[in-house]
Amino acid sequence: MNWINKQFTLANLVLRFLSTDTGTGMGNDILISIIAVEREIEQRLAAEERRAAEMLDTLRRELEETATREGERLAASVGLTVAAARTKAQVRADAVVRRATIRAQQLEGLDDETLERCIWKHLPKIIREQNR
Repeated sequence: MNWINKQFTLANLVLRFLSTDTGTGMGNDILISIIAVEREIEQRLAAEERRAAEMLDTLRRELEETATREGERLAASVGLTVAAARTKAQVRADAVVRRATIRAQQLEGLDDETLERCIWKHLPKIIREQNR
């Protein structure tokens, strides 16, 4: 981590402290122990950073796979929804055509006099709608 790389690491502080030592070998032993502990800490931190990076990579891959599966599921769902809507629209259109065909057949059987009365009856409404 960054705090290890600072100017005053634990080893530097101990070195400064030991520079005031009276010259006994005990100061060097302590310094060697502290440096060894500091190296172990650095190694553990580096290992932990690697594990964290691996975990992030694994999580990223899992999220990408989940997003892909969800996208595929949604695409399939949209396809089914469109197909259902198309079928429903076709059924309604078929019903409209059947009703129109029946009505047209009924109107074909009208004599001219009945047809004229029907036209005169609906003509004002047609004219009003066209003038809008």
